[in-house]
This record gives sequence, C-alpha cells and structure tokens, in this order.
Amino acid sequence: MTTHKPTPTILLPNLPPKTLVGIDLITFTSTANFHGIRDLPPGWHFLYTGATENLSIRSGAWFYIGDINTAGKGRNDTGLVPQSQTQRQNHLAPEIYIWKWSANSESLLSLNGESDSVRQEAMRYKANLGAVWQSGGLFRYRSRISRSMLVKPKSEAEKSEDRGDGQDIDQEPVWAQSAAQVEDEEETEENGRRDWSGLTDRISPALLSRVIGDPEVDVDGHPRWVLTSASTANRDADHIPGVDSPAEGTEGPETGEEQEREFGFLPIDLKRTWREGAVGRERTEAAQDRSWALGELIDRYSGDASGGNQVLGELQLTFLMVLTMMNYSCLQQWKRLLELILTSRRAILDRDEFMSEVLRLLALQLQRCDDVDGGLFEIDAYDGGAFLRKLLTKLRQSVDELVGNRQDSMVKIELDKLEEWLKIEYDWELHREAILRRGMLQLEDGEEVEMDMEENDEDEETGEYAPMIVDLGDGDLHA
Repeated sequence: MTTHKPTPTILLPNLPPKTLVGIDLITFTSTANFHGIRDLPPGWHFLYTGATENLSIRSGAWFYIGDINTAGKGRNDTGLVPQSQTQRQNHLAPEIYIWKWSANSESLLSLNGESDSVRQEAMRYKANLGAVWQSGGLFRYRSRISRSMLVKPKSEAEKSEDRGDGQDIDQEPVWAQSAAQVEDEEETEENGRRDWSGLTDRISPALLSRVIGDPEVDVDGHPRWVLTSASTANRDADHIPGVDSPAEGTEGPETGEEQEREFGFLPIDLKRTWREGAVGRERTEAAQDRSWALGELIDRYSGDASGGNQVLGELQLTFLMVLTMMNYSCLQQWKRLLELILTSRRAILDRDEFMSEVLRLLALQLQRCDDVDGGLFEIDAYDGGAFLRKLLTKLRQSVDELVGNRQDSMVKIELDKLEEWLKIEYDWELHREAILRRGMLQLEDGEEVEMDMEENDEDEETGEYAPMIVDLGDGDLHA
C-alpha cells in the first residue's frame, strides 16, 4: 500500500465544482474531486475563490506557512527558506489548514472556536487526509502554470490508473516526460517561487492587521487575514446618503460576519506634502519635491528610517490585491504610493537604498501585470499606464540632473534596468528630449494644424498650470 508523508496542506471541504480558485499567482477551476492543495512551501500565501470567473465578488485570505516571525524582513528569500529548528519542534505535525465552503456567503470559512464539536470535526478531516491524497483529490502546489498542467485532459480510465501515485489530476505522469521537460518545469517553478518571494518579502503580520484588520484564528491557532474584491478604504468609496448607509438593527448573525472592514491604508495626501507651518518657498518646493512627506511617512509608520518596510509592504500588498482580486481601492492606493515615492527628488540621494528597492519591486510587478484579466493598465480605463509613464519620465529627469554619470548610484542602476525593459516591452521612452511634444499634423484635406501634448502644460506652465494673477487688495497685482 502506498503511503504519503504529510506536507503543509490546505483542505477545502464542500467546495462546489467549477468554482474559480486562485492560489498566489495561478488560478484554475475546481473539479468534483478537488479537495485542497498540498506541498505548500514556507512563506506567505493568498488563496481566493469566486463563484464565477468574472461576474462574482472574490473572497480570499492571507496565511503563512512556517515561522511567521520571519515574515516581512526584506530580501532574504523568506518564501523559500525552510522552517527554523524551533518551528519544527513546535509543529511536529505539518501545518494543516481547513477552510469549509459556505453556500450562504459563497466563500471559504475557517474552522474556528473552542467547542469540542469543532475540534472533533477538524480531527476527522485530518484523519481522512491520507485517503483524500490517495484518491487524487489534492492539487500539488505550483507557483506557475507549467506545460505538464496544460496537456490534454486524461480519460476517466487513465485518471483512475494514476490515482494513488502522488501525481496531480489531469497531469502527465513524471515518467512520461522527457528530461528536458522536467528540467524546464523545475526551472519555471523555481523562478515562479522566487518571483512570489520578491512580491511578498516586505509583508508582515503587523502590516496586514493595520491594512485589513485583526486576523481570524482557527481551531489550531493559525491566523488568516480575510478580504474581498469589494473591500475598500473610505476615501475611495462612493457614498450615496440613505442608500449605502447600513440601517441600525438590520445586522444579523450572518451579515455581521460578512460586514466589510475598511482598509487602513497609509495616509497619503498628495495635495499637502509640506510640514505644518511651512510658507512661501518651502511650501512651493515641498509641493514639487515630496521628499519631506515621504520621509515623514516612513519615520512615523515604519520605525525604520532607512528601510520603510511598511511603505514597501503596502506597495506589495496593494499590487497583489489588484493582480488577484481586481480591487479598485488597492489600485488607487498603489498609484498614490508610486506618485509620492517617484516624485521625491531629494530621496534619490538621501534614501538611495529605499528608492532602488522601490524600482526593483516595480520592475518585478510590471513583469507580472499581464496576469490581470485584460492587463493591469486596461482595468484603469481613465488613463491606463499614462500615469506611470509620466512619473517615470519625471524620475528619469531628476536622476539625470542629480546623479549625472555617476555609476555608484543604486537608483540609477535600477532605473536603467527598468527603462531598458520598458523600452522592449511597451516601447516607452523616458528621456524627455527624445519625445516630440509639439509639431504640425497634416489632415486628410491637406490642412496643417499645430498639435501640442496635454502633458506639456505642466512643464510649460500653460493651461491649468498657468500662473494666476491675484489682487491682494493693496493695489498691486502678484503672480
């Protein structure tokens, strides 16, 4: 009889077939025989579901495999490191998460509470884990879709022959693959896990609790942070008086559990980026160079002026919630963070390590932005990727002016790498002198008209950016 050594696993009892399931960077549709995911590597994971692929609200939760005290420490491959000796001693049995499907809320609920019935239910699921594994009901964790997961589905007879050998459902057995295929898939998997680690290595339990709220704790003491695609911050919500305000006394036992919690984002006010009491030139310069606002945010919330892990972690979290949940509020906060950071000129010199880390992270995020249905920039129909191209063009100008030809600037090195990739992938040109900003356009009837880019208004101080003449009442006019 084949025996299987238990590995970190998440069980999903009662999950209906054809449910959209996502784990980290991949999505798939559940089958009748799908009961969970095994071989979860150490580090952060985000699992979410949706009743349909496009038209339903998605619900998901963050959870951690391994020693959660190591989370959010930065670029130390936290998603790839093994558990510490202390963690192995404290958890002789592998970590088993049990999230049951709730037909009422159409979401996964963890087994929580201290009642004997809940403990016994959890024990029954764990005791049946071996049988579920042998039946082929556990999906082996993948960080990316490999070629073996895209092969033609097998017949029922072929599936029944493979069940019990540890292979994934609908996947070619390893012995049927060539050595080149196996090596290619191993490299793809390693790169995928490295990407996921780079996208989550600044996320910490404290950050998730600040942004999402206090975690739920299951019967085994495992925390998880729950949110939905409809979760929002108050500043991004469209409030309609008398319509979206909950009525008192209407919250029942089930609606209370599904009550949306407001996101606790870092407070960013891009219209006020100067210190209290600043006037005149100081205020004008702080509006053009937001380094003071960035520094104040880092010092206030991270407690680490050289790292800014809270800022970097929120930049990671908001992006991934757009990538997986298409959450509108997270998209807006991701854009606010980028606008604050990339318009901080002095930080290029004063916070070289932090700024270079932002560019390194942004490059990795942009490489995965097509994972969003239709593309990340397409879901923001207002201006697509124009906002980011404009910010990076300004940053390029600032780096050239402040750093010049110095080769020891980490910001310049990372920006050069990002610019090269953007040129190949999107044909973006970040050097202002290479962009035609004003010229003559010939119409079909032969008439020529002068055209000017709207983005030119701010630089030329024209249009809405033109100086305003103010009468101060003393008979003098001031610009």
